[in-house]
Amino acid sequence: MNQQSKSIPALDVLIPHYNDPSGLAKSLASIQNQTWFGNMRVVIVDDGSDANAYEKVAGIVTQSSLNIVLVRSEINRGRPVTRNALLDMIQAPFVAWLDAGDIWYPDKLTHQFKRLFTLIAGGARADQIWVSCHYDWKRVDRRRHTVQQTVEGDQVKSLLAGEKLRAYLWTALGTRESFLRAGRFDNRLGRLQDLDYFLSFVRRGGQIFVPEDAGAQCCYFKEDVGRSAREVGRCFALVFEKHRPAFAVHPRALERTCRTNADFVSARIARYNRQRFTRIYFLARALCRTPSLFVRRAIGSIAQRVST
Repeated sequence: MNQQSKSIPALDVLIPHYNDPSGLAKSLASIQNQTWFGNMRVVIVDDGSDANAYEKVAGIVTQSSLNIVLVRSEINRGRPVTRNALLDMIQAPFVAWLDAGDIWYPDKLTHQFKRLFTLIAGGARADQIWVSCHYDWKRVDRRRHTVQQTVEGDQVKSLLAGEKLRAYLWTALGTRESFLRAGRFDNRLGRLQDLDYFLSFVRRGGQIFVPEDAGAQCCYFKEDVGRSAREVGRCFALVFEKHRPAFAVHPRALERTCRTNADFVSARIARYNRQRFTRIYFLARALCRTPSLFVRRAIGSIAQRVST
């Protein structure tokens, strides 16, 4: 534990961590470099990292000038349990998240707080607002590119489709009450907890905004190696089943499109992990669900590889 201030912080930054001390160090450095200078506390819950990794984490925390609370789970309990533990530790009126290994750009909090306070001053309910942001997406094998968050229109539909509005907690800033509105993280979801949580928030009356006149405010370092394609497929199916009433108000084509897109994600993960037959399974399922979308996505994928 490394606490520099005993006063209640204005902002709690919540970080789940597991066996990635170097990534955590980068994340903390990006928090340290923020141009927003409010009273901030960083809460890290280590999800049962091995002894060597945790020793490094403890050293990083001790050397940091940030106000940090570090809590360790003796066993690996999974990301949803860890996120729920972080929810229970919130003290500040405002909350932001950051996954170990990802980074914020220096003006992220400044832009987001400005947007949040402008909305509240305009009459918006503080417990119904999350301010997300545009972000950069960096794969190990590709160049960094910016992803725009489109918040106009039906946000439930956009989140389900996952093309114009994406559910990543490390983009979000809001009040403590706004995050509690979304409820608890589902312990059954080893993956896609963020998607389920965003959907729960919006379906319960929440609304997502982005800062005005601001570009990418953080960077997601994407890595598919080591992930299970079948686990991702299972979690997509569970999320879609949980939020099935959201599909009911739209044409059936939306659900087919969402499930086809999910199959493509699982196939991509299988490809990165050299799971040939698993990849074929998900591609074949995507083809059977929506042949026209399969052809468009296949053509787009080929064109992207040629361009890179």
